[in-house]
Amino acid sequence: MKQLFFSVFFSFLVLSGVAKVNFEGQIDYRISYKNLPEEMGMYKAMLPKKSRVLIKNEWSKIQQNMGVLMKMDVIFNSETNTSLMLVNALGKKIAVETTDTSQKVDASLFTLTKKDEIKIIAGYKCKKNILTDTANNSYVLWITDKLPTYKNQNLPNIDLGGFPMEYSIENNGMSIRMTASKVEEKKIPDSEFTIPEGYEKKTAEEVGELMKGMKF
Repeated sequence: MKQLFFSVFFSFLVLSGVAKVNFEGQIDYRISYKNLPEEMGMYKAMLPKKSRVLIKNEWSKIQQNMGVLMKMDVIFNSETNTSLMLVNALGKKIAVETTDTSQKVDASLFTLTKKDEIKIIAGYKCKKNILTDTANNSYVLWITDKLPTYKNQNLPNIDLGGFPMEYSIENNGMSIRMTASKVEEKKIPDSEFTIPEGYEKKTAEEVGELMKGMKF
């Protein structure tokens, strides 16, 4: 059940990468859930209800709190294709730095359908896009062209024409939706994209073993 919980959480990280842009600031999101499976009931209080994305040049950072037990930040550099995960859980502060060496997602396995539907989200005019894979899984994205072009190594290299202000995922009857509630253009200090004091560097394998031993 714990593995199911973490797989749901990491599905949010598709917003962690953006291309080099002329926008600097933060975007706040609300997160909602529907039809969570019964086995996730004990983790419901830990599911994040809000998220924040910081953007500066080639850098981005997503911040999420999972109840009072865990805080997780993911920093991504779109030029070097490196990521830094910061975990603060149960008194432990861990930093994991990785470089993406995996094979890129095959764009031919996905179909992007652009709709004429329009919705205003956080003051931005957005158009509906549906990304569907060959297994018939679909992602609904509402894109604005007034913010930086979206780029991410977790999805195929398909031009969405802007930034996702809302996206939803459905899997086995369960749905997760992230909707932007506020966009603020402001200066972001460089220190936001570095390892804070007090964090211990570990490998991804070491963190995996640590997570197995944690009791939430």
